[in-house]
Amino acid sequence: MHKARLRLNVFSILILFVCFAHGQTHKDSSVVVLKSDQQVIQIEAATLAIEWQTTTDKLAINQASLLVNGVAQYVNKVEQQSESSASWVLKPSQIQISVSFNQTLQVSFEYSTQAPPILRNQPIQLTWFDLPEQFTQTLLMPFNEGMRIPTDNKTWTEYAISTYSGATTTQDLKMPFWTAELVAQRPTFVSVHLLTATDNRLQFSEQGNKLDLTAEHDFTILNSHQPFAVQFILGQDQLDGAKYYRAWRKQKKLSTSLAERLVKQPQIKRLIGASQVYLFGGKVLSHHDVKDWWGLKKWYFSQTQFKPTKELIKEIAHFEKGKDWLSIYQKRLLIENINLAVERLIPPDKAINKEVKNQNGIEQQFIAAQNRKTWLVKHAGQFLIESNQWGQGIAKGMLDTFKSAKLEKLWLGFDNWMPAFYQPEVIDQAKATGYLIGTYDSYNTGIPKGLNDSWLTAQLPDDMRNTCAIQRADGVNVKGFQNSGFYLNPACGRPYVEQRIKDLLRFGRFNSLFLDVDATAMAREDYSFISDGKEGMDQKQMLEAFNQRMDWIAQQGVVLGSEDGNALTTQGLAFAHGMVTHGFGWRDPDMRRNRKSPYFWGAWYPDARPAVFFKSAQVKEPYKTLLFSPQFRVPLYQTVFHDEVINTHHWLFDSLKFIDVKIARDLTSMLYNTPAMVQLSRDDAIKVSQPRIKALKHYQQGFLPIHTQLWDKALTDFKWLDDKGQLQQTSFSDGSKIIANFSLHQDQKIDEQLIPKTSIVAFLSNGQVISWTASP
Repeated sequence: MHKARLRLNVFSILILFVCFAHGQTHKDSSVVVLKSDQQVIQIEAATLAIEWQTTTDKLAINQASLLVNGVAQYVNKVEQQSESSASWVLKPSQIQISVSFNQTLQVSFEYSTQAPPILRNQPIQLTWFDLPEQFTQTLLMPFNEGMRIPTDNKTWTEYAISTYSGATTTQDLKMPFWTAELVAQRPTFVSVHLLTATDNRLQFSEQGNKLDLTAEHDFTILNSHQPFAVQFILGQDQLDGAKYYRAWRKQKKLSTSLAERLVKQPQIKRLIGASQVYLFGGKVLSHHDVKDWWGLKKWYFSQTQFKPTKELIKEIAHFEKGKDWLSIYQKRLLIENINLAVERLIPPDKAINKEVKNQNGIEQQFIAAQNRKTWLVKHAGQFLIESNQWGQGIAKGMLDTFKSAKLEKLWLGFDNWMPAFYQPEVIDQAKATGYLIGTYDSYNTGIPKGLNDSWLTAQLPDDMRNTCAIQRADGVNVKGFQNSGFYLNPACGRPYVEQRIKDLLRFGRFNSLFLDVDATAMAREDYSFISDGKEGMDQKQMLEAFNQRMDWIAQQGVVLGSEDGNALTTQGLAFAHGMVTHGFGWRDPDMRRNRKSPYFWGAWYPDARPAVFFKSAQVKEPYKTLLFSPQFRVPLYQTVFHDEVINTHHWLFDSLKFIDVKIARDLTSMLYNTPAMVQLSRDDAIKVSQPRIKALKHYQQGFLPIHTQLWDKALTDFKWLDDKGQLQQTSFSDGSKIIANFSLHQDQKIDEQLIPKTSIVAFLSNGQVISWTASP
C-alpha cells in the first residue's frame, strides 16, 4: 500500500504550541492538539497521523493512512471544543471524526446523514490505521491465546501476510484489541482497542523489511447509523492492552466470572480442575462386547436381510472355526457390518410422524437405539456379553477404569449423542461419579436430507434451512461448513432449536453441552432476515443472537461450552475449546491428504477411533516454530478470561497429538493454568495401564491442585526470567506464581528453588509448592 508520510516541521509545531498556550483555537488548521496530564497528542486531521508526546518520548502511534474508498480526504475546519476534545468533517466523504483525550485517546467516526445513502452491495470503506512499523519492535496480537510477533522476523512477516491478511476483528482476532511495543527510552506499549469490534478487517504487508499492519472499517447499509470508535492506550507492560480490555468489559458489565456463574449453576464446580476428554464411537456394539466370535460370524452370515460389504465377504466369509483365526481388523469389520445392518433394520425415521411439522427426531433416535439393543439381545445375545456392558463411545467398563485410575475430575464429551441413547444408565453413573458428560451439538449449518445423514447436528428441517439461510449483500446465500448446505442465522428458528436441545437433555440425560461455532464470533450481515418489520441483520445484532442462544442454554442447568470462546460471544459460557491450540494448516496437503507425510493428521476412519484424532503426528514448519515456540506465546486471553472461561485445545489437536511439540504445549498449558485434552475410545480405556489413561493421571497430578487454587483468580503478570524465553513466569491475583522451564537440557534455579528442565513449579498462595514435569 502506498503511504503518504506527512510530517510537520519544527517551526509549525512551535507555532501551534504557542497559539494554544495563549488560548487561541486554530479552527482552520489541519493539525489538532490535545492535552491531558502533561501529555500532548497531535493529530493530522486529514490523514489521522497521530503523535503522542509524554514527558520522555514523542511516539508515533498512527501513520498518515486515512482513505475513504481509496480516496484521500481534506478538512476545511476543525471544531476544538476544549484542550482535550475536537471534531471535524472529512471531505468529500462527509464522515465526521470526534476525538477526546483523557488518559486514553478516543477516536470516533460517524457516517453523516447528509452524505449520499449507502447502497446495499457498495459499502463505504474507511482505512484509518497504519502501524508506524519503523518505530515498532513487537506486535502482541490476540490471534488465539496470544502471539508475540517481532516485526523484523521474516518468517513471521510472511506468515502474517499469507494467513491473517483480511482477518476480521470478530472471528479471527479473538479479542478486539492489539498492542505494539514501540522504540522508546523506557518500555512503551500502545494498545488499540476497537470499541466497535464489528465490520473491520486487518491487512498485513511488508514495508522496509518490517511487518506492517493496517486496519479498515466498512460502513454498510445495515450499520451506517452506528459510529465506529476506537481507543488508543499507552502503557509500560505487554499485558496492558489485555488488562485494559478486561477492566473495560467489567465496567460495561459484559463479563460474568465463573464464581458468579457457580452461584446459579453449582454443576460448574465439576469443571474445576477437570481434564477435557472426547469419547469416540457412536454405535451400539464394540468388538469388546463379543464373547463368541465364531458363533457371531456364523449368525451374521445366516441373516438373509443383512447385506455384508464386499470387504467383509472377502476377509472372513470363507473362514472356518478350527482352521482360521480372526484378526483384530477382521473382528472390527464384522462389528461394523452388524452395527450398520441393525441401523438399517431399525431406522429412527420409522417412528417419525410425518404430519408433525419440524419434528426433530431426537425421541425417535432414542427409541431406535433402545430397540436395536433389544433386537440384538433377542437374536444374537448368546454371542455377546450382557447388554448393560455394551458400548463404543461409553461403557460401564470405561467408568470402572476411570475410577480405578483415581481420575477425580473429567469433562466427557461425545461427537454426537447416540452413545448416550444406547447406554443412558452409564450416563447416570458418570454423573454420579462426579463427572460432567455432554454431547457436541450445532445449529450453524443446515443440509438437505440425504447429503450426509450421519451428520446428525446438521439434520434440520427444510423450511428452517431455507428460511434461516444467511444472505449476503449480493443476494446469494452463504454456503455452510465445507460448502455443504447453508450457514444459518442464530436468531432464526429458535423454537425448533430450543425444543431439540430440551429433547437432547431429556433423552441424553446430559449435564453439559458443547455447542459448536456459537462462541466463535462468526459475525455476518444477513440481508434476508426480517424482525419487527425491519429487513436485514447487522453483525452486532448477530453476535447478540449468538449470545442470547448460549445464555438460554446455560439457563437450562447444563454447563455450556463452545468453540473458541471469542471475547464477543461468551454469554452463558463456562468453557471453550480452541484457544490454547487453534485449528491451523487446513489447506496444507501434507497435513490433510498426504498419507506418507510425517505431518499427516490421519484419516477420518475408523468411526470408533478416527485416526485424525488419535494418530500421532509432527508439526510442519513454519507452524512448529511460530505457533508453539514459547518465545512467540503470550497469555493475552488468559489475562482477560482466566477466571471467566476455562479454555483448552481445538478438539482435532488434543494434548497427545503432536509428538515433537508436546513438551512445549504441556508446559504452556500448565504455565497458563489451562486443562489438558485427551481423546479416548473404548480401546484406550480397558486398563489403567494404557497410555492415554496414564497421560490423564499425569495431567491431573499437576493441573487439579493448581486449578483448584486458581480457577477464580485473575492472571495478572507474565514475564521472562531469562533473555531467551526459556524460563517464563505467570502471576495471579492471589499472589500465586507458576514458573516454567522450557529447556530440554538444563535445570534452573530461581531464588534457590530448583526449576527442573521441561517442568513447571507452582508457588501457590496457600503454601503449596507443586512441581510437575512434562512427559515426552
